[in-house]
Amino acid sequence: MTRHSFRHLILPLLLFFPAVLQAQSETQLQSASAFIDALVGRNWERLETLQHPTMREKITREQWSQLMDQLEGSGGKAVRHERYSATTNGGYASIVHRLHLEKDSIGLRLVVDTLNLVGGFWIDPIKKEYRFLPPAYVDTTAFTEENLAIGTEFPLPARLSIPKGEGPFPAVVLVHGSGPNDMDETIGGNKMFRDIALGLASRGVMVLRYDKRSKLYGSKMNIFKTTVQEEVIDDAVMALKLIADRPETDDDHVILLGHSLGAALAPEIAAHGGDVDGVVMLAPIARPLEVVIADQLRYIASTQDTLTAEEQGKLERELDKSAKIQSGELGKSKLLLGMPASYYYDLQKRDQKAYAQQLDIPIFIARGIKDYQAPQMEMVLWKEWLQDSEQARFREYENCYHLFIETEAEPGPWNYQQEGHVTEKLIDDLVLWCRSFELTGEGE
Repeated sequence: MTRHSFRHLILPLLLFFPAVLQAQSETQLQSASAFIDALVGRNWERLETLQHPTMREKITREQWSQLMDQLEGSGGKAVRHERYSATTNGGYASIVHRLHLEKDSIGLRLVVDTLNLVGGFWIDPIKKEYRFLPPAYVDTTAFTEENLAIGTEFPLPARLSIPKGEGPFPAVVLVHGSGPNDMDETIGGNKMFRDIALGLASRGVMVLRYDKRSKLYGSKMNIFKTTVQEEVIDDAVMALKLIADRPETDDDHVILLGHSLGAALAPEIAAHGGDVDGVVMLAPIARPLEVVIADQLRYIASTQDTLTAEEQGKLERELDKSAKIQSGELGKSKLLLGMPASYYYDLQKRDQKAYAQQLDIPIFIARGIKDYQAPQMEMVLWKEWLQDSEQARFREYENCYHLFIETEAEPGPWNYQQEGHVTEKLIDDLVLWCRSFELTGEGE
């Protein structure tokens, strides 16, 4: 059931009582919190003691149970809740709590009367607000940051994180995944590239990150003529040249780090990027993009209890277009997930396997165990392709999804809505690898 239909299960019960002038009390706040505790815990006896008698008469235990079934059926198990806002009117407190589910979060608004009883309740959509605090492994006193620009025709804002102390330092350029990403690769409640940049800079590795061209100039780019050459590769090559020319850079440790699409293109970028000494590929795909997209669509559909006729029809249309791209039968201007078939045909011509096999430099390939976007098959293929390379290293990270952030939830798009940070295990491995081009411990 959709969230919209949640609102029709329990009608908004704004019960108005004679106004009594009284300030919002701590007890009212406690009552609201206790009410949601009881609701989430399905403690119906406790829930009833916290309700105004009129609400008890209108909403049964069965209806409360149905509400929780629907909330958790769509959003996953309830994880926690906290107060989002609180206002008063005539002594009555209107209190909103954000209820965090495994796959989503929603607002629950309660009206608490002057006797500290809940007399009104409804689902209250609230905008997600993320704090984007730096992870605990970042030491902001250990580095400085400098704002730069990459390119002239399409200048891109960039930021260089420079460790304090005597250089030269291993130097890393970060290359984004699909879509119009900013320099932090902000997705949902997370900033993967900021975590990596600041985490590495805290430990003596210099990092350059920049806004993607499609982020700033997407409206000026003709999608029917754009390929990954203009979208990704050209700017990454310029970024590599910029960091290689910095006096702080260790000339023997210039490293390209790509994520997702940027990881899949990393071998080609490295081949044309000048003196690149090492490549990191985080969550790269190996199969054609249209094939991986089809698998992703099927997986997401499999996580839904039911699909509407409209949703099923859209799924089938996208899968059909994917199949036609694979066979070369889809017109170049036809769109698959917002990009024309010409974009996919261009990718098919780029042999990343051949580029990677020709690179005579260290390569580190990693994925998260819970990554449905770059599933196990991708890692299997990369290991097979590079089985003869003595410089290739591979590692997988427990409980991590596509952004290398740990989650207890099942894999899915909802992972992005939960705030988190890149696992420190990856930061540890990257620091060591950027310095020595080796890894230690299990999983090599």
